[in-house]
Amino acid sequence: MPPKNKPSTESLKQKSLTSFFSRPGATGAASTPASKPAAVFKTPAPKARTHADANEKSKASEAAVTPSTKNASKPGTSSSPHDPKTPDAHFSDVRALNSSVASSRVASTPPTSDPIDVDMMPSDAETDGMASVKSTTQSRQKRKVVIEDSDDDDDAEPLATKGRAKATFRGSSPTDAIRSQAKKPRLSKVITEDDEDGDSNEDVKSSFSQRLTRFKKSPVKKAKSRSRASSDDDDFIVPDDDSEVETRSTKSAKSSSSRRSSMSSRRSAVSSDDEDAELDADGLDLEDDIPKKSKSKSKAKAAAKSSFSKKAAAAPSAGGGTGSFSFLTAAERREQGIKDDKKAAESPYDFLLEVKDKDGKTPKDPNYDPRTLWIPKSAWASFTPFEKQFWEIKQNHYDTVLFFQKGKFFELYEDDARIGHQEFDLKLTNRVKMCMVGVPESSFNLWASKFLAKGYKVGRVEQAETALGAEMRMAAEKDKGKAAKGKSAASSAQEKIVRRELNKVYTNGTLVDQEFLTDDQSGHCVAIFEATTPEAEMSAGKKLELMSDGRFGVCVLDCSTSQFNLSSFEDDVCRTRLETLMRQICPKEILFKKGTLSKTTQTLLKAVLPSDCLWTSLRPVEGLKYKETLEELKTIYPPAPGEDVDMDEDDPSYSILPDSVPAPIREMERDELAIEALGTVIWYLRQLNIDKDILSMKNFNIYDPIRKGMGLVLDGQTLSHLEILLNNEGTQEGSLLNLLGRCITPFGKRLFRIWLCMPLRSVSDINARLDAVQDILSHPTFEATFAEVAKGLPDLERLVSRVHAKTCSVKNFLGLLKAFEKLSKGVNKLADHAGEFDGTTISGLLRGAPDLIPHVHNIQSMFQASREEEKLDLLMPREGKDETYDAIEEEIASIEKSLENELSKLEKSLGIKLAFWHSSIGNKEIYLVEVSTTVNKNKLPDDWTKTGGTKAKNRFVVGSFQKRVRKLKEAQENRTAAIKAFKFRLYAEFDNDRVLWLRAVRVFAELDCLFSLAKSSAAIGEPSCRPTFVDGDEAVIDFQDLRHPTLCLNTNEKPFIPNDVKLGGDKPKTVLLTGPNMAGKSTIMRMTATGVIMAQLGMLVPAESARLSPVDLIITRMGAYDNMFSNASTFKVELDECCKILRNATPRSLVILDELGRGTSTFDGMAIASAVLHQLATHIIPLSFFATHYGSLTDDHAYHPGIRTMHMSTLVDDEKHELVFLYKLINGAAESSFGTHVANLAGVPLPVVERADVISKDFALKFKEKLQIKQAQHASARMPLVAQADFAYLFKLGSGELTLPDDPIRRKELIGRMKNIIRQYVKRS
Repeated sequence: MPPKNKPSTESLKQKSLTSFFSRPGATGAASTPASKPAAVFKTPAPKARTHADANEKSKASEAAVTPSTKNASKPGTSSSPHDPKTPDAHFSDVRALNSSVASSRVASTPPTSDPIDVDMMPSDAETDGMASVKSTTQSRQKRKVVIEDSDDDDDAEPLATKGRAKATFRGSSPTDAIRSQAKKPRLSKVITEDDEDGDSNEDVKSSFSQRLTRFKKSPVKKAKSRSRASSDDDDFIVPDDDSEVETRSTKSAKSSSSRRSSMSSRRSAVSSDDEDAELDADGLDLEDDIPKKSKSKSKAKAAAKSSFSKKAAAAPSAGGGTGSFSFLTAAERREQGIKDDKKAAESPYDFLLEVKDKDGKTPKDPNYDPRTLWIPKSAWASFTPFEKQFWEIKQNHYDTVLFFQKGKFFELYEDDARIGHQEFDLKLTNRVKMCMVGVPESSFNLWASKFLAKGYKVGRVEQAETALGAEMRMAAEKDKGKAAKGKSAASSAQEKIVRRELNKVYTNGTLVDQEFLTDDQSGHCVAIFEATTPEAEMSAGKKLELMSDGRFGVCVLDCSTSQFNLSSFEDDVCRTRLETLMRQICPKEILFKKGTLSKTTQTLLKAVLPSDCLWTSLRPVEGLKYKETLEELKTIYPPAPGEDVDMDEDDPSYSILPDSVPAPIREMERDELAIEALGTVIWYLRQLNIDKDILSMKNFNIYDPIRKGMGLVLDGQTLSHLEILLNNEGTQEGSLLNLLGRCITPFGKRLFRIWLCMPLRSVSDINARLDAVQDILSHPTFEATFAEVAKGLPDLERLVSRVHAKTCSVKNFLGLLKAFEKLSKGVNKLADHAGEFDGTTISGLLRGAPDLIPHVHNIQSMFQASREEEKLDLLMPREGKDETYDAIEEEIASIEKSLENELSKLEKSLGIKLAFWHSSIGNKEIYLVEVSTTVNKNKLPDDWTKTGGTKAKNRFVVGSFQKRVRKLKEAQENRTAAIKAFKFRLYAEFDNDRVLWLRAVRVFAELDCLFSLAKSSAAIGEPSCRPTFVDGDEAVIDFQDLRHPTLCLNTNEKPFIPNDVKLGGDKPKTVLLTGPNMAGKSTIMRMTATGVIMAQLGMLVPAESARLSPVDLIITRMGAYDNMFSNASTFKVELDECCKILRNATPRSLVILDELGRGTSTFDGMAIASAVLHQLATHIIPLSFFATHYGSLTDDHAYHPGIRTMHMSTLVDDEKHELVFLYKLINGAAESSFGTHVANLAGVPLPVVERADVISKDFALKFKEKLQIKQAQHASARMPLVAQADFAYLFKLGSGELTLPDDPIRRKELIGRMKNIIRQYVKRS
């Protein structure tokens, strides 16, 4: 919404003059109330007069115009000689008009130093019995007096003088003071000299100031007179304040002049039917082309005059009030009038002053719907045809910036225009009473993209017909009798403007057009439904909160490819699946219903979703419910003829939806949350007017964010901690995707992102990819051939969906056909080359691609295209391919031939050389006859009308040709429609083979991903190796000289120090990692997880050797952060993630725990860390890294055979408190964490560091002494608590209190682990 208006400073205007005229000497006479205003007739005084004459006439004037009170008529009541004179002195010459013009209405001149012309209304008003008044010839301009009460609301018909311009009377005093005045009776009779003599005692009731009526300069003035009047009165104008000149903060000062001119033109009597006439020859509304009846014109004029007189009557007179603005010069009144006009134009629509939705709710209401706008019925009655057309669309899309097509331009109105001016400094102008900015039609995509980048929704309203087409439509409707006689004026006027329709609405999450898609990655729109129950109210007045049942239904849509993914799952407290889904797809827009998501879910979404994600909240009544969605699906995908959809519900194979509905939807048909999410997306697409194009693709899938058992699972936290897709700053720089994603094609890039989020787990699949990567690396020429084919390919996947939707441009369609032809030939060439490879992965992939050449040639044989037609977005059918087009072409050729024959006949009959002339723009001016200027015009027929020409030629419209020309234009219009229909038929023919096109795209995308893995494998440098996978129950990770791929490729970093990492096999599966901060512990853990991901992607890893078993899950707990929005501290977040690890990890998982327990007290943190480490190493038994600074953990778990203690090597200088990090992973526990040394590196003052070192050593010594004393006093203290827990577990197993796990692998691992624990502990003791 546009900013509010700035506070008005009008009350401070003209301060010096108003204070001058409000002195007692000037206003004393005006203070006496009068029941009836008196009329005095004055003639203009000479421009130059002596001071004495002025004084004499001033006295005479005072005697003639004072009220009936005696004291007011005495000279003694006037102010002192030193006081400034009132404007009465300018009107001392009183003359009576001749009785022959006694019936005319006369207006006294305003109080200015020069005579001012007062313009009257049109001459139509002269028939009311009023005659013009002759004035003396000594003044420059005529003067007239109109006696009227400006406070009256009755219609007052202004006078008009012959040859004068139209004008209205404007009030010069502030509107607030005006409206507060009481209404007074109008003096509807003009008082002549005789009347004044006879009734002077009765009628003269008011003061001089009360007799002054409102005088204004006409807004329609010639420039010369305006400049003259302005120059005469410049000395009397008080300078304006800058803030008063501004109309709004969103409007530029440059538009003020155009606003003034538009305000003036708006006041003139213009028929409302003419307001939509701003189009060019191709887009003119019908008011410009269809003649209007004189009767309608006179009605429009009468309505305009009536409204003008009402405005004049409603505005207060300058002298009728009691404020200090009673006496203003003409120049000041003109300035005041301009300001009043500006204010009137600022808010011509009262319903925009206090915005409400269609239900009457204001933005402060929590149920307010920002998409709709309430417009009162009274406003509709006052709308012009175009305004009605605009507000009918805008009232349902109030939160959308609407681009209205007007000929060759797109225009924004009212609030949308102000947004365009504020955001992009587009020039703000006025179109009648609507603010407007405009952009050329050719640059719509550019400006729409800019609005979308700012987070706005953009709507495109297009003309559904041309002016000629609209005229043809109206003629056809009239012939069919559709134009009813009793139609209202408003409805008939509505028909006379060009029809416009909302073509589509663009949002960041539903973009489909190639011009707006700046990112090769998918832009998803996600609808989320959560099963919730209201929490019991805790106290009176407390807002109820929703408790989640943990069940979610999600519908994910990629509009650019028309792909739907349905998902339904039951989630944990941490929302692991939901977070994983959101991080994998990174949505651009999210749909949800107000009051349906729990607080925990909302908090997670706010933390996970990108900052530019658009949140679209729907009201509970919006969207489709479960049953409504099922019925809608039956309507969208109707059953085939004869298909039985009323099946027995008792039948276990009963299907709610018919077979015509896509299979993935039928699989989810009984899941209410998923179906409601789909229904919401369908409803939303319908609001954007893009539902048919997308749903008809039938591209539906079932999506599981965590595919357990199908691949390596990377949950949302792992994707974040390991910086797989984005770094911790929210960008791709330094992420694994940025490192490995080297695809060329857009569809290849999207597929590779999916590969990276879901690496393989099957050993055979991994080895097949590794074979393909090695084949590519071994044949450099194969890569060159692939690059030649892939170079310049457009986004084929998206373009195929655009062809299906019939929104693809001809240029893109032709490029699509050429690209598929190139792709098919290139795939065949690559397949021949791949036949020489050792592996069969690539050759098998390429042999599976369909041959597209015959299909491409079939489409190309149906049309002919040239560069000119391509620019016009036309596809011309070949002869015989479209019967309708061929018939119209014959008709056009016949008409053109007949015109040529008629021209030849005219040449012979007239004996003059004639030629046809056609306009190069449009078809409005065609078949004009050109004649040389030397030809005598008398020789030309009478039905020839000259329309233009050049110095050498004259151009004529030949009346006898016009019927044929009209018929030709209609035929050309029909040809355009036939060409458009042929293009859509051609697109449908292409879409019939959509499965083949997309299969070829998929094959090439997979090949592109394989090349990306090969390029990345070559880029990581040496040493690198092909990983070896161990298939079996054994879980092992063994890397020799492993390097971090991101850091080793960063040329700005120092040479990376490789490390050996081994978990499982002949070594313990858990590594207890210690060492100082900054020593490289986190790097070692991240490097190991990244190496596993790269290996299971099917590429080389940066190591000397790599041997590992497939990992089913990588789960991490790293970093320190809190979530204050959900009242979750750093320690709470740590424990939430730790709980998830203990619940989901398996013996084949890789677990990374970094510094667990640091968010609480030392003893509590140490206890939690010890218990979690023991649970992992003894009962869950995954491959794991456990980094800690608790040195006691190494002592407590020294006996444990499943834990291997290691640390990062460091050189220490205790005297200087300096550390030298060697970044080498070695066996054994670190002697200390060297926290004081790191504090010294951080720049902590040395005295503080030294004091901390003393305290640390004293604390460690006391703790060790207490432990030794406890062990000496209690025998149980000699056995660590974790060892006691192991023996207690064995006892409960033996007694039957506990049972072994159901998982056979875990049972085997647990039994072997307990045996080793007992054997190891007995050996140590």
